[in-house]
Amino acid sequence: MTDENTIKTEDAPSWFIDDDRPGIGERPSWLPDKFKTTADLAKSFNELEKRLGTVPDDYDLSKSRYLDADYVPFHELKQLAKERRVPQDVFDKMVESLDKYMDEFKIDHNEEITKLGSNASDRLETLNNWAKANLSDESYEALINNLRTAESVKAIEELRNKMMSGNPQIPNGNTGAIANNTSLEDLKLELTNNLAKYKTDPNYRRDLQTRLEVAAKNSGGFVDKMGH
Repeated sequence: MTDENTIKTEDAPSWFIDDDRPGIGERPSWLPDKFKTTADLAKSFNELEKRLGTVPDDYDLSKSRYLDADYVPFHELKQLAKERRVPQDVFDKMVESLDKYMDEFKIDHNEEITKLGSNASDRLETLNNWAKANLSDESYEALINNLRTAESVKAIEELRNKMMSGNPQIPNGNTGAIANNTSLEDLKLELTNNLAKYKTDPNYRRDLQTRLEVAAKNSGGFVDKMGH
């Protein structure tokens, strides 16, 4: 005699589509044992997706002020993020954080000009003329492209003044005059800035007069004779 409970157990379906519809045949391998129905699996997946977020077809970098979307390493980053199922909002937060970091190094050019004082334009023009007269095109471009702060401008001004004084410091401890390719205007400015030295230092006076003569010859100009 067959037990009634055994019949019920053998006839009971091994899985369900939902609570009211039993599945047909053996339980699918893709339906974990902890889920009674495929509806439970779908519900669990939807809840997990809400919690973790969805993965986009492609990550958007257009909101960034600094990141170049065409830069190959960023393509690799996006591919890795997609493989690790990083949601768009998490990726957006990463991009936003990078932009904020880059903002820390942003230079306000108007503020730097203000730091140089009311004669900022004249100072920059003087440096520009000096650099053109004394540097190769490549070095000139490198210098100009890196003069972004008032401090860097002041540093180049100091270097220029030391070179124009006729006594720049040489690594071996000696001093000497720089190449005589300085403009007349620069030499006149040097004289104005070093008038007391010109009057009291005969070596400096002879050196400056020599450089003035060479500059005048190179420019076709005229140098007034200066009394001792």
